[in-house]
Amino acid sequence: MLETPLYGKFVGENRRLVFGPTGPYQALVRACVVIGIVGAVLGLVTEPLGIQLPFYPAWWFFTGLAVTGAGVLAAFSLQIVVFDLKERTYRRRQGPGTFPKTSRGKFSDLDAIVLIAEPNSRLMAGGVTYHLVLHWKGMREPLMVLQQETRPVGSGLSLRDGASHLIPVGMRYAQALGVPFYDNSHFPSANPVPVWR
Repeated sequence: MLETPLYGKFVGENRRLVFGPTGPYQALVRACVVIGIVGAVLGLVTEPLGIQLPFYPAWWFFTGLAVTGAGVLAAFSLQIVVFDLKERTYRRRQGPGTFPKTSRGKFSDLDAIVLIAEPNSRLMAGGVTYHLVLHWKGMREPLMVLQQETRPVGSGLSLRDGASHLIPVGMRYAQALGVPFYDNSHFPSANPVPVWR
């Protein structure tokens, strides 16, 4: 999967449940934008000010633009969903793309959280990627992988054996949102979100 993994956390005395990228990932995105801008500015001002830098000023300028562009594209590609547990509403920002889509709705639009298992030997031998997938009623919104983890599952074990850590996590999220939780990790499933959209 080419998406940035999301992780859930309860915020503000458990008034909100937020699924988004980790803090270090978001800091890296911001750092790309800031460092890229600094590099581009250095490329513009070094020659007129007589400052000597390694490499040519044009290298600094174009590299700075590329790093800034990568940071901006990463920022636009982020997916975040915030559930207000008191008001029973959600706000979803869905990337990827140049113009991310933002949608809002009520908890009554939500259908269920489903735990699935995707055999994934590309990442590790005997690896299985477990996805906590949020479904909306009537496919009002595209499926959303709230959290995922890849773990090795030894030979002779069932797919479900590697999912034991995510089952209570998924149940807690489902209880907070007031939706059913289904554990479908006992049989293999395809990646729930297409890589190219």
